[in-house]
Amino acid sequence: MQQIADAAGVSVTTVSHTMSGKRPVNPETATRIKRLIEEFGYVPDAGARHLQSGRSRMIGLAVPDISNWYFGRIARGVEEMADELDYGLIVCSTFNSDPRREKRYFNMIRTRMIDGLVYTAGRQISEMNELEKVAASSPVVLADEGIDRLSSLPWVTSENLEGARLVAAHVRQLGHTRAVIIAGFPGLNSTIERVAGIREYFPNALVLNGDFEMQSGYDLVGDLLANDFPFTAVFGCNDLMAIGAIRRLREHGLRVPEDVTVVGFDDIEIASVITPGLTTVHQDVVTIGRTSARLLIDGIEAGSFDAIESVVVPVDLVVRGTSGPVAS
Repeated sequence: MQQIADAAGVSVTTVSHTMSGKRPVNPETATRIKRLIEEFGYVPDAGARHLQSGRSRMIGLAVPDISNWYFGRIARGVEEMADELDYGLIVCSTFNSDPRREKRYFNMIRTRMIDGLVYTAGRQISEMNELEKVAASSPVVLADEGIDRLSSLPWVTSENLEGARLVAAHVRQLGHTRAVIIAGFPGLNSTIERVAGIREYFPNALVLNGDFEMQSGYDLVGDLLANDFPFTAVFGCNDLMAIGAIRRLREHGLRVPEDVTVVGFDDIEIASVITPGLTTVHQDVVTIGRTSARLLIDGIEAGSFDAIESVVVPVDLVVRGTSGPVAS
Protein backbone atom coordinates (compact mmCIF):
# COMPACT_ATOMS: atom_id res chain seq x y z
CA MET A 1 0.00 0.00 0.00
CA GLN A 2 2.91 2.36 0.71
CA GLN A 3 4.34 1.69 -2.76
CA ILE A 4 0.96 2.42 -4.35
CA ALA A 5 0.59 5.58 -2.26
CA ASP A 6 4.06 6.78 -3.28
CA ALA A 7 3.39 6.09 -6.97
CA ALA A 8 0.04 7.87 -6.81
CA GLY A 9 1.39 10.79 -4.77
CA VAL A 10 -1.15 10.28 -2.00
CA SER A 11 -1.23 8.98 1.56
CA VAL A 12 -1.67 5.34 2.55
CA THR A 13 -4.95 6.41 4.16
CA THR A 14 -6.26 7.61 0.79
CA VAL A 15 -5.34 4.28 -0.78
CA SER A 16 -7.16 2.48 2.06
CA HIS A 17 -10.27 4.64 1.63
CA THR A 18 -10.28 3.99 -2.11
CA MET A 19 -10.17 0.25 -1.57
CA SER A 20 -12.77 0.13 1.19
CA GLY A 21 -15.14 2.70 -0.25
CA LYS A 22 -15.95 3.81 3.29
CA ARG A 23 -14.74 7.40 2.77
CA PRO A 24 -15.11 9.64 -0.31
CA VAL A 25 -12.04 10.03 -2.54
CA ASN A 26 -11.63 12.39 -5.47
CA PRO A 27 -12.79 10.41 -8.55
CA GLU A 28 -9.64 11.17 -10.56
CA THR A 29 -7.44 10.16 -7.63
CA ALA A 30 -9.46 7.00 -7.06
CA THR A 31 -9.14 6.04 -10.74
CA ARG A 32 -5.37 6.54 -10.59
CA ILE A 33 -5.07 4.47 -7.42
CA LYS A 34 -7.20 1.62 -8.83
CA ARG A 35 -5.07 1.54 -11.98
CA LEU A 36 -1.92 1.28 -9.88
CA ILE A 37 -3.48 -1.45 -7.75
CA GLU A 38 -4.02 -3.50 -10.89
CA GLU A 39 -0.49 -2.78 -12.16
CA PHE A 40 1.06 -3.79 -8.84
CA GLY A 41 -1.18 -6.86 -8.59
CA TYR A 42 -1.92 -5.87 -5.01
CA VAL A 43 -4.19 -8.12 -2.95
CA PRO A 44 -5.13 -7.05 0.61
CA ASP A 45 -3.83 -9.27 3.37
CA ALA A 46 -6.89 -11.16 4.62
CA GLY A 47 -5.27 -11.92 7.96
CA ALA A 48 -4.49 -8.26 8.57
CA ARG A 49 -8.00 -7.21 7.62
CA HIS A 50 -9.39 -9.88 9.93
CA LEU A 51 -7.29 -8.63 12.84
CA GLN A 52 -8.34 -5.07 12.18
CA SER A 53 -12.07 -5.65 11.70
CA GLY A 54 -12.58 -8.80 13.75
CA ARG A 55 -14.28 -10.38 10.72
CA SER A 56 -13.15 -12.71 7.99
CA ARG A 57 -15.97 -11.76 5.59
CA MET A 58 -16.42 -15.48 5.05
CA ILE A 59 -19.49 -17.54 5.89
CA GLY A 60 -20.00 -21.29 5.98
CA LEU A 61 -22.73 -23.52 4.63
CA ALA A 62 -23.24 -26.98 6.13
CA VAL A 63 -25.27 -29.36 3.96
CA PRO A 64 -25.77 -33.13 4.29
CA ASP A 65 -24.57 -33.95 0.76
CA ILE A 66 -23.33 -31.35 -1.71
CA SER A 67 -23.65 -33.84 -4.59
CA ASN A 68 -27.43 -33.94 -4.09
CA TRP A 69 -29.26 -31.69 -6.59
CA TYR A 70 -31.46 -30.21 -3.87
CA PHE A 71 -28.62 -29.15 -1.57
CA GLY A 72 -26.56 -28.03 -4.52
CA ARG A 73 -29.31 -25.54 -5.38
CA ILE A 74 -29.35 -24.25 -1.81
CA ALA A 75 -25.58 -23.81 -2.06
CA ARG A 76 -25.99 -21.88 -5.30
CA GLY A 77 -28.40 -19.47 -3.63
CA VAL A 78 -26.16 -18.97 -0.59
CA GLU A 79 -23.14 -18.33 -2.81
CA GLU A 80 -25.04 -15.84 -5.01
CA MET A 81 -26.14 -13.75 -2.05
CA ALA A 82 -22.78 -13.96 -0.27
CA ASP A 83 -21.06 -12.73 -3.42
CA GLU A 84 -23.52 -9.86 -3.83
CA LEU A 85 -22.82 -8.78 -0.25
CA ASP A 86 -19.03 -9.13 -0.68
CA TYR A 87 -18.64 -12.26 1.46
CA GLY A 88 -16.85 -15.47 0.59
CA LEU A 89 -18.32 -18.92 1.15
CA ILE A 90 -16.96 -22.22 2.46
CA VAL A 91 -19.24 -25.20 1.75
CA CYS A 92 -19.10 -28.05 4.26
CA SER A 93 -20.62 -31.43 3.36
CA THR A 94 -21.55 -33.08 6.66
CA PHE A 95 -22.29 -36.54 5.24
CA ASN A 96 -25.81 -36.46 6.65
CA SER A 97 -24.93 -34.63 9.87
CA ASP A 98 -22.05 -36.87 10.89
CA PRO A 99 -21.12 -35.53 14.37
CA ARG A 100 -17.36 -35.76 13.75
CA ARG A 101 -17.56 -33.73 10.57
CA GLU A 102 -19.98 -31.23 12.04
CA LYS A 103 -17.72 -30.56 15.02
CA ARG A 104 -14.83 -29.83 12.67
CA TYR A 105 -16.94 -27.30 10.77
CA PHE A 106 -18.36 -25.75 13.93
CA ASN A 107 -14.79 -25.11 15.05
CA MET A 108 -14.40 -22.87 12.00
CA ILE A 109 -16.79 -20.45 13.72
CA ARG A 110 -15.12 -20.81 17.08
CA THR A 111 -11.74 -19.93 15.58
CA ARG A 112 -13.28 -17.07 13.55
CA MET A 113 -12.28 -18.61 10.24
CA ILE A 114 -15.87 -17.86 9.24
CA ASP A 115 -18.18 -15.18 10.63
CA GLY A 116 -21.32 -17.31 10.69
CA LEU A 117 -22.97 -20.48 9.42
CA VAL A 118 -25.99 -21.44 7.35
CA TYR A 119 -26.95 -24.89 8.63
CA THR A 120 -29.08 -27.40 6.74
CA ALA A 121 -30.22 -30.37 8.81
CA GLY A 122 -29.36 -33.89 7.66
CA ARG A 123 -31.70 -36.64 6.69
CA GLN A 124 -31.93 -37.47 10.36
CA ILE A 125 -31.48 -34.78 12.96
CA SER A 126 -28.62 -35.93 15.14
CA GLU A 127 -27.72 -34.69 18.59
CA MET A 128 -27.93 -30.90 18.54
CA ASN A 129 -25.63 -30.31 21.52
CA GLU A 130 -22.68 -29.06 19.48
CA LEU A 131 -24.85 -26.87 17.25
CA GLU A 132 -26.61 -25.46 20.29
CA LYS A 133 -23.26 -24.51 21.83
CA VAL A 134 -22.12 -22.80 18.66
CA ALA A 135 -25.43 -20.98 18.16
CA ALA A 136 -25.32 -19.67 21.72
CA SER A 137 -22.34 -17.47 20.89
CA SER A 138 -22.08 -17.29 17.08
CA PRO A 139 -24.36 -16.34 14.16
CA VAL A 140 -26.28 -19.36 12.79
CA VAL A 141 -29.26 -19.49 10.42
CA LEU A 142 -31.21 -22.68 9.70
CA ALA A 143 -32.02 -23.36 6.04
CA ASP A 144 -34.66 -25.73 4.65
CA GLU A 145 -35.50 -27.36 7.99
CA GLY A 146 -36.57 -25.73 11.20
CA ILE A 147 -35.39 -27.48 14.38
CA ASP A 148 -37.66 -27.32 17.42
CA ARG A 149 -34.79 -27.37 19.91
CA LEU A 150 -33.28 -24.37 18.15
CA SER A 151 -36.48 -22.38 17.74
CA SER A 152 -34.74 -19.18 18.83
CA LEU A 153 -32.60 -19.19 15.68
CA PRO A 154 -33.79 -17.55 12.47
CA TRP A 155 -34.76 -20.07 9.79
CA VAL A 156 -35.86 -20.18 6.16
CA THR A 157 -38.16 -22.95 4.96
CA SER A 158 -40.77 -23.63 2.29
CA GLU A 159 -44.51 -23.71 2.93
CA ASN A 160 -44.45 -27.47 3.43
CA LEU A 161 -47.89 -27.73 4.97
CA GLU A 162 -49.54 -25.57 2.30
CA GLY A 163 -47.73 -27.36 -0.50
CA ALA A 164 -48.96 -30.72 0.78
CA ARG A 165 -52.50 -29.36 0.98
CA LEU A 166 -52.32 -28.14 -2.63
CA VAL A 167 -51.21 -31.45 -4.08
CA ALA A 168 -53.56 -33.47 -1.85
CA ALA A 169 -56.56 -31.33 -2.84
CA HIS A 170 -55.64 -31.85 -6.51
CA VAL A 171 -55.52 -35.63 -6.13
CA ARG A 172 -58.74 -35.68 -4.10
CA GLN A 173 -60.53 -33.68 -6.79
CA LEU A 174 -59.56 -36.38 -9.26
CA GLY A 175 -61.69 -38.81 -7.25
CA HIS A 176 -59.00 -40.72 -5.37
CA THR A 177 -59.72 -41.98 -1.85
CA ARG A 178 -57.16 -44.76 -1.30
CA ALA A 179 -53.71 -43.24 -0.97
CA VAL A 180 -50.25 -44.10 0.27
CA ILE A 181 -47.74 -41.54 1.54
CA ILE A 182 -44.05 -42.29 0.97
CA ALA A 183 -42.71 -39.93 3.63
CA GLY A 184 -39.20 -38.90 4.61
CA PHE A 185 -37.53 -39.40 7.96
CA PRO A 186 -40.12 -39.08 10.75
CA GLY A 187 -38.06 -36.64 12.85
CA LEU A 188 -37.88 -33.90 10.22
CA ASN A 189 -40.32 -30.99 10.44
CA SER A 190 -40.79 -31.08 6.66
CA THR A 191 -41.91 -34.70 6.86
CA ILE A 192 -44.33 -33.97 9.70
CA GLU A 193 -45.85 -30.98 7.88
CA ARG A 194 -46.17 -32.69 4.50
CA VAL A 195 -47.83 -35.76 6.00
CA ALA A 196 -50.20 -33.52 7.99
CA GLY A 197 -51.19 -31.55 4.90
CA ILE A 198 -51.91 -34.67 2.86
CA ARG A 199 -53.88 -36.26 5.68
CA GLU A 200 -56.26 -33.31 5.78
CA TYR A 201 -57.64 -34.75 2.53
CA PHE A 202 -56.68 -38.41 3.03
CA PRO A 203 -57.04 -39.06 6.79
CA ASN A 204 -56.71 -42.82 6.37
CA ALA A 205 -53.68 -42.78 4.09
CA LEU A 206 -51.00 -45.32 4.92
CA VAL A 207 -47.69 -43.64 5.82
CA LEU A 208 -44.40 -45.36 5.03
CA ASN A 209 -41.09 -43.70 5.82
CA GLY A 210 -38.33 -43.65 3.23
CA ASP A 211 -34.97 -41.91 3.05
CA PHE A 212 -35.62 -39.42 0.21
CA GLU A 213 -33.72 -41.61 -2.26
CA MET A 214 -35.24 -43.08 -5.41
CA GLN A 215 -34.56 -46.62 -4.26
CA SER A 216 -36.70 -46.24 -1.14
CA GLY A 217 -39.73 -45.20 -3.21
CA TYR A 218 -39.11 -48.20 -5.45
CA ASP A 219 -38.73 -50.63 -2.56
CA LEU A 220 -41.68 -49.39 -0.49
CA VAL A 221 -44.11 -49.54 -3.41
CA GLY A 222 -42.75 -52.98 -4.21
CA ASP A 223 -43.65 -54.11 -0.69
CA LEU A 224 -47.19 -52.75 -1.11
CA LEU A 225 -47.65 -54.60 -4.39
CA ALA A 226 -46.23 -57.82 -2.95
CA ASN A 227 -48.82 -57.63 -0.16
CA ASP A 228 -51.73 -56.71 -2.47
CA PHE A 229 -52.35 -53.47 -0.57
CA PRO A 230 -55.10 -51.50 -2.37
CA PHE A 231 -54.28 -47.93 -3.45
CA THR A 232 -54.87 -45.64 -6.42
CA ALA A 233 -52.61 -42.73 -5.46
CA VAL A 234 -49.05 -42.41 -4.20
CA PHE A 235 -47.74 -39.25 -2.56
CA GLY A 236 -43.97 -39.02 -2.64
CA CYS A 237 -42.74 -36.53 -0.05
CA ASN A 238 -39.97 -35.72 -2.51
CA ASP A 239 -39.61 -36.19 -6.24
CA LEU A 240 -36.93 -38.88 -6.11
CA MET A 241 -39.09 -41.24 -4.08
CA ALA A 242 -42.06 -40.53 -6.37
CA ILE A 243 -39.95 -41.39 -9.43
CA GLY A 244 -38.78 -44.60 -7.77
CA ALA A 245 -42.43 -45.48 -7.12
CA ILE A 246 -43.33 -44.89 -10.79
CA ARG A 247 -40.56 -47.22 -11.92
CA ARG A 248 -41.77 -50.04 -9.66
CA LEU A 249 -45.41 -49.59 -10.67
CA ARG A 250 -44.49 -49.86 -14.34
CA GLU A 251 -42.44 -53.00 -13.74
CA HIS A 252 -45.56 -54.46 -12.13
CA GLY A 253 -47.58 -53.69 -15.25
CA LEU A 254 -49.48 -50.71 -13.84
CA ARG A 255 -49.90 -47.52 -15.85
CA VAL A 256 -49.30 -44.01 -14.49
CA PRO A 257 -51.67 -42.20 -14.26
CA GLU A 258 -54.33 -44.49 -15.79
CA ASP A 259 -54.08 -47.07 -12.99
CA VAL A 260 -52.22 -45.16 -10.26
CA THR A 261 -51.64 -41.43 -9.78
CA VAL A 262 -48.20 -40.49 -8.47
CA VAL A 263 -47.19 -37.04 -7.22
CA GLY A 264 -44.04 -35.62 -5.68
CA PHE A 265 -42.64 -32.59 -3.84
CA ASP A 266 -39.64 -30.37 -4.85
CA ASP A 267 -39.87 -30.00 -8.65
CA ILE A 268 -36.33 -31.13 -9.36
CA GLU A 269 -35.13 -30.81 -12.95
CA ILE A 270 -35.85 -34.42 -13.89
CA ALA A 271 -39.50 -34.00 -12.86
CA SER A 272 -40.23 -32.15 -16.10
CA VAL A 273 -38.08 -34.48 -18.23
CA ILE A 274 -39.54 -37.90 -17.44
CA THR A 275 -42.53 -39.15 -19.44
CA PRO A 276 -45.14 -38.36 -18.39
CA GLY A 277 -43.94 -35.33 -16.45
CA LEU A 278 -44.27 -35.55 -12.67
CA THR A 279 -47.03 -33.62 -10.92
CA THR A 280 -45.32 -32.04 -7.95
CA VAL A 281 -44.95 -29.05 -5.63
CA HIS A 282 -42.41 -26.50 -6.76
CA GLN A 283 -40.01 -25.20 -4.11
CA ASP A 284 -37.80 -22.23 -4.88
CA VAL A 285 -34.70 -23.81 -3.39
CA VAL A 286 -32.30 -21.17 -4.67
CA THR A 287 -34.38 -18.51 -2.90
CA ILE A 288 -34.14 -20.53 0.32
CA GLY A 289 -30.37 -20.38 0.00
CA ARG A 290 -30.26 -16.70 -0.95
CA THR A 291 -32.59 -15.69 1.87
CA SER A 292 -30.69 -17.75 4.44
CA ALA A 293 -27.43 -16.05 3.48
CA ARG A 294 -29.03 -12.62 3.59
CA LEU A 295 -30.45 -13.21 7.09
CA LEU A 296 -27.08 -14.51 8.30
CA ILE A 297 -25.09 -11.59 6.91
CA ASP A 298 -27.70 -9.08 8.13
CA GLY A 299 -27.26 -10.51 11.62
CA ILE A 300 -23.47 -10.46 11.36
CA GLU A 301 -23.45 -6.83 10.22
CA ALA A 302 -25.95 -5.80 12.88
CA GLY A 303 -24.16 -7.75 15.60
CA SER A 304 -27.47 -9.26 16.68
CA PHE A 305 -30.36 -11.37 15.40
CA ASP A 306 -32.93 -9.57 17.55
CA ALA A 307 -34.47 -7.82 14.55
CA ILE A 308 -34.02 -10.73 12.11
CA GLU A 309 -37.27 -12.57 11.35
CA SER A 310 -37.63 -16.07 9.96
CA VAL A 311 -38.96 -16.49 6.42
CA VAL A 312 -41.35 -18.97 4.82
CA VAL A 313 -40.91 -19.23 1.04
CA PRO A 314 -44.13 -19.78 -0.99
CA VAL A 315 -44.65 -22.92 -3.07
CA ASP A 316 -46.71 -23.73 -6.18
CA LEU A 317 -48.53 -26.78 -7.48
CA VAL A 318 -47.22 -27.95 -10.86
CA VAL A 319 -49.67 -30.27 -12.60
CA ARG A 320 -48.14 -32.59 -15.19
CA GLY A 321 -48.95 -36.01 -16.56
CA THR A 322 -48.60 -38.40 -13.61
CA SER A 323 -51.90 -37.39 -12.00
CA GLY A 324 -55.23 -38.38 -13.49
CA PRO A 325 -58.79 -39.37 -12.59
CA VAL A 326 -59.32 -42.49 -10.54
CA ALA A 327 -59.97 -45.51 -12.75
CA SER A 328 -63.65 -46.37 -12.90
